[in-house]
Amino acid sequence: MREIYYTYNNEAIASCAMLSILQKVKSMDIARACLILPFLLDDRTIANLKNELPVGMGLKDFIKEQQRLFVSFNKRYLALLPVCINSLLMLRKSGQIKIEKDIIDNSSINLDVTGLGERFASIQQAVPNFLSLFQNLSTAQLYQILKIQL
Repeated sequence: MREIYYTYNNEAIASCAMLSILQKVKSMDIARACLILPFLLDDRTIANLKNELPVGMGLKDFIKEQQRLFVSFNKRYLALLPVCINSLLMLRKSGQIKIEKDIIDNSSINLDVTGLGERFASIQQAVPNFLSLFQNLSTAQLYQILKIQL
């Protein structure tokens, strides 16, 4: 990926996105956490997740409806994996999370949407829909549905 991609999708915005999810769910496994950034750091995906989703829409339905967003999902996943790992390490070293069997929220930071810019505000708006797409699916199911190839 191009250098501008890593400048735009850096560890600072990634850490905020990860923390905003962890503050809502309190804990998750590492493999599941690695799926956050390809969704929440993609502007086109965020634009769709900010809109209200039809009641009962699952991840499979969302992928069918928005196929163009998922053509390059595996590529985004692989490109953002180092950013994800770096963000998790930064959050752990700063005491915001604990990494054991799962990643556990330990944060004391109030993620003020107004103080963190428009991009993060958009990400925050998308978080509830993002979480609703992932609920009731195991991590293994998510990787299968998203066709992640390592």
